[in-house]
Order: sequence, then C-alpha cells, then structure tokens
Amino acid sequence: MIEWHFIRQLPCYVDSGITQRDQFRNDEVDLYETIVREAVQNSLDATPNGKQTRVSFRWANGETGLDGGWLREILEKQLEHAAASGIETEKIDFSSPSALVIEDFGTTGLTGSVEDKDNGDFSGFWRRHGKSHKTGTRRGRWGLGKLVYSSSAATGAFFGVTVREGDQDAWLMGQSVLDLHTYEGGEYPPHAYFSKMKGSKIQNMVPVPVNDTGYIREFSRQFGLTRNGEPGLSIAIPFPHESLTSEKMLGVAIINYFYPILTGKLVMEFNGQALDA
Repeated sequence: MIEWHFIRQLPCYVDSGITQRDQFRNDEVDLYETIVREAVQNSLDATPNGKQTRVSFRWANGETGLDGGWLREILEKQLEHAAASGIETEKIDFSSPSALVIEDFGTTGLTGSVEDKDNGDFSGFWRRHGKSHKTGTRRGRWGLGKLVYSSSAATGAFFGVTVREGDQDAWLMGQSVLDLHTYEGGEYPPHAYFSKMKGSKIQNMVPVPVNDTGYIREFSRQFGLTRNGEPGLSIAIPFPHESLTSEKMLGVAIINYFYPILTGKLVMEFNGQALDA
C-alpha cells in the first residue's frame, strides 16, 4: 500500500537542513525561471538521439476535475509534518485545489532499478540530493535542481509518474522536502516519501514506487495526466506558487530554448499553447 513514510532522524546522524532553497528565489533567478530550466534540461538529457522532446506545462484545478477532498486525503499525513516544520498549512484552501503538471514525451523516462539504489536515473531523481551521476555535457549535473519541484509547492510535496523505455508499467511515487523538524516528540529529517518501503529494518529500507494500475489511473485522472503508455515522466505539484504562470514561463522558454525549438528538437506547450519551430 502506498502512503507517506516519515522516518525519525537517528541520533547518530548529523542534523542537516535544506539550505539550498534560496538559490531558487533571489534577485537574479526566480522560481518560474528555474522550474522551466530544470524540467526541460532533464527532459533533453533523457531524450534518445534523433528523437524530438516534447514538454508540457499545464495547470489543473477544480474545473479540470481535481477534487479537493481527494487531494487532502493523499496529503493528510504530509500536512501534519509540513505544519511542524513551519509551513502555514491552514492557509491551503482545499475548496479551491490547484496543481502544476509537467509532462515530457519522447524521453526514456526514469530508467534504472525501482527497488534498489543504483546509478540509474530513477535513483538519481528520487533517492539523491546534492549528488548527481550526470557527467560531461548533460545539463542537470549538480544534483540540486530537482529541489525546485518541492520548493514550488505550498506543502513542500510533489508527485511523479514515470513510464520507462522497454517497460510497459507506470510507476508512481511522491516526495516531501521540509525543514528539519520535530513532530510528536521526535526529530525528522527533511526528506520523506509517498511510496512503499522495501526492507524490514530502518538501516536497509528503500522507498519504492507503486505500479497499481487502478490507483495510478485515478491519480492520472485527478491531475489530468495525458500519458497513455508512452515513456517519459509526469510531475504533479499541488498548490504551486503564485508566480508560476504560463505567461512568465512561456517567456523563459523562448529566451532559454529558442535554438532547440527552431531546429525542431524541442516542442513546448503551456496550457495547450504550442511553442514550436
């Protein structure tokens, strides 16, 4: 069964906070710029030679079918920890649900083992922070850019569904990135997972995604995911920051990716508005 897993900080571990969030909101780089760059650069990196990359940014809400009660239910346990870390969760309005949905197509999806840590993209995306196995000319090498997804959410949480090249299954997982916090007398590290857990002891537990067809179908319906078995990655960010608008993000796309767009290597969409050659 998929659920939120918050595991207490072991006394032998060094307390570590997420101090890198500031790099996403400063005088030079804003959140809407960083999220476009991060999403597109990772999609380009995951595109096989000769294929066209398509990246879609879309906003889901009550009018598109996103149910606030359903969203509250899957976030319930996470919200308790978010409040304990200083997030003003009482300001989150579930009667007016919203989400930013980012999907890529033409890519390989998050390849590698879903059950064990390895050097594949799945572990790199979900199980590493501040460390990347990317080398050479690959764009997202610094290992911190994916922090922008949780930083963009009012709750500090986001979800992802991936279909990998050569694998017909869809895999769902979520991640919460908060400050180091105390909850019900225990201290908790920043990262937690919406997942299953493999392993019986804390020392060897690994968060693993679910591939339950019915559950993922409902998840996809709620957020309006358009993936239909094609390889790639779909990200859902509940209650995105107000600065994340299609107008601002469209401008960032034109300025930063005009060359791959003009050469036909990249197509981007913003709420259905295509940006192509």
